[in-house]
Amino acid sequence: MFKNKKLKIKLYAITRLNLLSTIQSDEKKLSANSNLDLSLFYIFMPLKMDGMHIAIAGNIGAGKTTLTELLAKHYRWEPQFEDVVQNPYLDDFYAEMERWSFNLQVYFLNSRFRQILEIHKSKNTVIQDRTIYEDAHIFAPNLHAMGLMTHRDFENYSSLFQLMESLVKGPDLLIYLRSSIPNLVNQIHKRGRVYENSISIEYLSRLNERYEAWIHDYDKKNLIILEVDDLNFVDNPEDLQKVVEVIDDKLGKMKMDAK
Repeated sequence: MFKNKKLKIKLYAITRLNLLSTIQSDEKKLSANSNLDLSLFYIFMPLKMDGMHIAIAGNIGAGKTTLTELLAKHYRWEPQFEDVVQNPYLDDFYAEMERWSFNLQVYFLNSRFRQILEIHKSKNTVIQDRTIYEDAHIFAPNLHAMGLMTHRDFENYSSLFQLMESLVKGPDLLIYLRSSIPNLVNQIHKRGRVYENSISIEYLSRLNERYEAWIHDYDKKNLIILEVDDLNFVDNPEDLQKVVEVIDDKLGKMKMDAK
């Protein structure tokens, strides 16, 4: 349409400046009215944030995959799921943890690192089921502490993680699903994955303790903590709406902070 490339760029710049001027003017009007919630303005304002990395963290059975699916559908985000179907080590790991712990953790580390690289390239907002940090700060250290991963393998794994971590950034928003052990056990039994039948209460409890310690010191970026014991995302639309409202509020504040 435009034969003159410089003219095209100039017209785009003028349009952009006019749009910004309009938004700033509207923002001042909203700020002057104390009855209006400015965060809602940022949620619906014409300028949208670039593709974000949203991640859901939580113990086994906390509901990460389910919530990832529901939020991806609601917000039209692109989902990235944990590789449990094609994972060649899961069955062997739960049958003989000490023998396969290092293999499994390296597989997950590699899989999630590839996901992060894809997320960084994407222009869409992506929601990820479990983070690379959970592998490195919770699962691998737990296996090492329980004597299910040798010190040599753990040092090798940790070195590999540190290298990967130096090449990527953390998620723009982390949603942590906090759950009690009885709720985790109930959800694990309900979904009926055969390889999870051998998971012990002790193993889940140790993971929960490490999750709480990790989330207490989490300093990457924005964080939402959801108490999921009394939330039923699948069968109760009101529970999902509560979660959406919390996320909407957080996204609104993030947009204001980005100004």
